[in-house]
Amino acid sequence: MRTTRCPRCLADGWNKRLLACAALLEFLCVCLTALGQQKPEAIGQANLGVKLAQEGQYGEAVRAYRRAAAIDPTLPNIQLNIGLAWFKAGDFRQAIVAFEKETPSDRVTTLIGMSYFGLAQYKEAAARLKPLVEAQPDQTELAYVLAKCYLFANDGDAATALFRKLLERDPDSAAVHMLMGEAQDAQNHSAEAIKEFAVAAKNAPGQPDVHFGLGYLYWKEKRYEEAGREFAEELKNNPKQAQAMVYLGDVEMKAAQNAEAMATLKRAIGLEKGSHLAHLDLGILYRQEKRNDWAVREFREAIRADAGSYDAHYRLARLLKELGQTTEAEKEFGIVSKLHEKRREEPLLKITGPK
Repeated sequence: MRTTRCPRCLADGWNKRLLACAALLEFLCVCLTALGQQKPEAIGQANLGVKLAQEGQYGEAVRAYRRAAAIDPTLPNIQLNIGLAWFKAGDFRQAIVAFEKETPSDRVTTLIGMSYFGLAQYKEAAARLKPLVEAQPDQTELAYVLAKCYLFANDGDAATALFRKLLERDPDSAAVHMLMGEAQDAQNHSAEAIKEFAVAAKNAPGQPDVHFGLGYLYWKEKRYEEAGREFAEELKNNPKQAQAMVYLGDVEMKAAQNAEAMATLKRAIGLEKGSHLAHLDLGILYRQEKRNDWAVREFREAIRADAGSYDAHYRLARLLKELGQTTEAEKEFGIVSKLHEKRREEPLLKITGPK
């Protein structure tokens, strides 16, 4: 199974946390209007929790809700509101605990599924969401999330089938075409993946990351000229897209445009530190210029970003040996040997794709 693939953020204009936003206000209103027969002290704490949640003070909201529940455990939807506060705070484990104490419903199941999605437990999320999608075939947003669960759980066939259904409803959806492209890429269908991203780029040339995704697919196929054009287009849309800048620098280096490549890669690192490929390429460029101390530094930074980088360890080992640093060189060659043994079935000069 490959570890390089299109970045999962590509078609994520729909944020995984937004599914609950409309539900959040609805659930809070249900809680407020249903409190007429409850204890006034509990109502007051629940109202305070609502206010704090609306202000984004989710931890304080949870504490207020819990005080309300301690006063009157029969408060309607109180566990639901606790779960929603945890969900909005990004603490999905706590959210699940609260949701599972609530009376079961499709809404609660949806939020539990979305919480598992937030925890990157995609198989569990899919198990929760699939029955809801089957029962509500017109719920496009929910089907979209389920398809992403399949994709991220490496079930390419299920993801592709659901994306096809979504495209039947909205054939011009750039976001779905992008995710369909990622599903095709995950199944090693490079031509089909490129086709899907090309359609997305045509339909929505300003869509964030669409040109980067297409460029990345070209880059993997070593179609560097086409890749470079797409990365440049992405940077026109978003001059601070660091990944596009990194890969544009790599394309420039491969085209022997060393000065341009070095400038581009340095700008990329200035925007986002920790890029394995950017540091590796800078190390190669410095090595070509005989700026060996700088090259050593960059190769070490590349290894810090990806400890399993065969190429960075190998290049560093050779350079250290040339510099007479025999002990350090032997240490690096030892790591290279272990990586070679571990990955003997894979290409040796493997470069990690974007996260």
